[in-house]
Amino acid sequence: MALKKTYYPAKTFDDDLDGLARLFQSKGWEFSGVDTTALIAGAEEQRTERAEHDALRREYAAMHEKFGLAQLARFTLFVTALRAARAVFRNDKAVTAELERFHRSSVRAKKVQDEAA
Repeated sequence: MALKKTYYPAKTFDDDLDGLARLFQSKGWEFSGVDTTALIAGAEEQRTERAEHDALRREYAAMHEKFGLAQLARFTLFVTALRAARAVFRNDKAVTAELERFHRSSVRAKKVQDEAA
């Protein structure tokens, strides 16, 4: 069975939820099936969770950038070492054959999709 995508409302949802909760509270509205207290608490939780979510996104972005820069440095070292070995051993068929496995793949890796159990 295919998993359903999580629904994410518009970016303005935080403000919309808070505004509606305040309107219900200020007008004293009570409707069947609508818990005004839960609506107000939901608005507060939304703000708190949004702040945590955004902080984690910023942390991830910073770590992703740091990883990318470090990976670039390691890749540069890898390419330099590989080119040096290929240049030194260009006439040695045995070493050239060993180094042949270190070439860029012509086929891109497929994107891995998480499967929930």
